[in-house]
Amino acid sequence: MEKFYYSITLLFLSRQGYWNDSNNVKELSLIQLTYKYFLSSIALVFIFLIAKSEIYNILKENQIWGILSYFELATILVPAILLLGILYENIYVLKTKTESTMRIFFNITGREFWNIVFFKNLILVLPILVVIFFYNIFLGLFSCLLIFLLNSIFYIPKIRYVRSRSKQLFNVSYLLSVVDSLTVFKAITVPIFSTFIFMFMWLVLPDFLGIDTSNKVMILNTALFSGTIFFSNKGINFYFLTLNKDFPYLKAVGIDLNKFIKKRIWSLNVISILFPATSLYFFLNYLGYGLIDIFLFLFGISLAYFLCQSIQMLEVLLFREYRFRDAKELEAFSIPVNMRIKLYIMRLIPIIVCLLFNQIKLFGLWSLILLNIIYIGIVYFSLYRYTITQVIKGDNNVHFIHEKYFKILRFGRQT
Repeated sequence: MEKFYYSITLLFLSRQGYWNDSNNVKELSLIQLTYKYFLSSIALVFIFLIAKSEIYNILKENQIWGILSYFELATILVPAILLLGILYENIYVLKTKTESTMRIFFNITGREFWNIVFFKNLILVLPILVVIFFYNIFLGLFSCLLIFLLNSIFYIPKIRYVRSRSKQLFNVSYLLSVVDSLTVFKAITVPIFSTFIFMFMWLVLPDFLGIDTSNKVMILNTALFSGTIFFSNKGINFYFLTLNKDFPYLKAVGIDLNKFIKKRIWSLNVISILFPATSLYFFLNYLGYGLIDIFLFLFGISLAYFLCQSIQMLEVLLFREYRFRDAKELEAFSIPVNMRIKLYIMRLIPIIVCLLFNQIKLFGLWSLILLNIIYIGIVYFSLYRYTITQVIKGDNNVHFIHEKYFKILRFGRQT
């Protein structure tokens, strides 16, 4: 228990950046570092117990510029603060290599580090969790589960060194070694901000964006159209495949690149969909939509994500030809006119085809769901396989170890 106490104290100290300059270290206890989170949470508990309905009425009656109420604004901002806050905290811990520091100097195991990071994140968002629990206890439990899942995604899969006869599992640290943390953060948060703008517009223009819940086909079509906007920007997979220069070296030491890339891609797919889907779940639940309608909308968003990803797979091949050193160089690149035209065509045709056949009145809901699954499945998996095949073939230019010498180095000289 004492070790846990000092470990979480060190984690809060590192969060303040004290390890960067030993001259600025202040002898603060865990209570001094965390009291504001506990006091604000206790204050919120008392306030909501005494005057929950009065607070809700005040927030609902007062509006911002006559557009939307403060209560509606809070339903958008609270999930945003929760998601972006936990995401930033986890990326910060990985970027500063706090886990390695605590493991080397303080003998903290991976499981112990996961526990203290999870506990630290709970303390940081405790006031927000109080607000969510008083609004809806199930959403509060879901928020705790979300924090648990985010910790699991970032910290449970530990890095293993490359070995010839073992399967390779890399955690988010490997992603950050390929793509800088700012680009990863931007790639994850841009779809989230898009969903928040969508929520804002939904509240401001309910007649324009409101969905008739009795029309399930309309829910699916709105989700598909919205999803193509949410995920139109470059995703994490795009940067990971475009900027990754490790493939020829991983191939040279005997790693199956097809399996290696597949595991990374599907893990990043889960991360990319999870955050926007979570914020939309909160929002649609607040609007009073049923679970079937919510999951149908999230299903449509997920289909749109994979459709956009299939387009980005082809873009990977175009951008890898330029062999960019980092994301900054890629973003600063001035795209030639002929390449720009190719990009526009690749982006528009699959999306337009999808949106058009979803407008056919002859198809019912289940027929449309089946058609979308077949169409997007064929487009995604065919373009995914083609792209990965080309990426692997295109990295044959590095052969720094001859095969016979590689076998000697790998297995030892045969006698």
